[in-house]
Amino acid sequence: MTLRTPQAPRSRPAVGGPDLTGTSAHGGTVPHAVARLVAEFPGRHAAVVSATVTQCRRDLAGAPPGALPELLERLARQRLSECG
Repeated sequence: MTLRTPQAPRSRPAVGGPDLTGTSAHGGTVPHAVARLVAEFPGRHAAVVSATVTQCRRDLAGAPPGALPELLERLARQRLSECG
C-alpha cells in the first residue's frame, strides 16, 4: 500500500469568473492595457492606471473574448480621461 503526501490546492480563478491577471485565454490583456495607458497618461500614477484597468476588466466580464482587448483599453482610457 502506497501513502500519498497531501498537496496544497492550486490557486485558480473561480469557475466562470474572470481571470483578472490577463494571463490565460486573453493573452495578457490587462498587463498590456496597463502598459499602454501608463505611457499615454504620464501624469497618472501607474497604480491608479492599473486599478482603473482592473476595474474595467471586471465590468467587462461578459464581453466576447475576441473583443476584450479593444473594449478594455477604450473603457479604461475613457475613465482615465474623465477623472482629470
